[in-house]
Amino acid sequence: MGSSFKLEWGPAICMVLIELFTTGQMLLTKVVVDAGLFVFALLTYRFFLGASLVVPLAMIFERGKLKELKLKAFIWIFTSALVGFTIPGLYYIGLGDTSPGYAINFYNIIPIATFILAVLCRKEPLDMRTLVGNIKVAGTLVCVGGTLVISLYKGKVLHLWPTNIIGYYPKADGSKIGHHHVRGTVLLITSCLSLAVWYTVQAQMLKVFPYKYWSTVCTCFVGSIQMAVVGVIMNREKATWELKWNMSLLTIVYSAILNTAAKFVMISWVVTKRGPTYPSMFCAVSVFFTTVLDSLLLGHDLSVGSILGMFMILAGLYLFLWGKRKESVPLGEENLKEQMQFQSGDENNKSVSNV
Repeated sequence: MGSSFKLEWGPAICMVLIELFTTGQMLLTKVVVDAGLFVFALLTYRFFLGASLVVPLAMIFERGKLKELKLKAFIWIFTSALVGFTIPGLYYIGLGDTSPGYAINFYNIIPIATFILAVLCRKEPLDMRTLVGNIKVAGTLVCVGGTLVISLYKGKVLHLWPTNIIGYYPKADGSKIGHHHVRGTVLLITSCLSLAVWYTVQAQMLKVFPYKYWSTVCTCFVGSIQMAVVGVIMNREKATWELKWNMSLLTIVYSAILNTAAKFVMISWVVTKRGPTYPSMFCAVSVFFTTVLDSLLLGHDLSVGSILGMFMILAGLYLFLWGKRKESVPLGEENLKEQMQFQSGDENNKSVSNV
């Protein structure tokens, strides 16, 4: 009972928790970036601390496995860090140029791009002649359609609760919000497309080096080095890299623990259980969380378009997961169940006729 519950609902619960972590990290990052924190310093410290936190788990549960890291596995780890950490770091520059409610919508480029890549690379089965194949495609399209509704249709502004309850007002000398809206949009799209590639790379990396703790440590460590190199090239001022006891340090610790160490260990486990497309579909959930909390905490408006888009996203997610669940049950198992039910019915009929 416990093992079947873990297998059936464990991946979904993990992904919902990950999207909650992502929402909190996005709101915190928006606040500290507006206050002037250098994005690449934030990400360098976050990934290095995340790697350090997972090392004890790797030493306990995967003792002696690090020596199996060969050149081929290292190349995949380097690629995973590049497309999963370094290039997606551009997202936070785009976030500074826009707002959380706007930026989070681009997360839903990830599912459809991941789905297409997985199908092209034959990592994801797709048969449009079957009901399951059509349901998976329909669910993906409905999710993306919901995101487009949130992005393009505002409608009437709804006042469902007091907004900006924490009294958030960005500093004028921080990030120039909205001054680079086009640049921010391009960076958001680029980073999300990179993450779509990362899910497929992650699945391949785990085949070559199938140890989720050590792979997380190595990927985070390589990612922190990549971020540091890019950051030093962009800004060499010592003050930019100094840490202080403030909101910036809280954001780094929060991101390292929940949005790096815990997130990538959980995603690695989910990818091995459900494939590379499954985690990306839950990006839609963070749209729901971020849209609500962005309005509640940071004061951005919640509109009819936001509500309608949320319902479309959740409906599309349900369709896709239902299709994945049907697909995960082997055909032979379904036939066996039907045969058992048929035989049970025959036995009942015989017993009734005997009476």
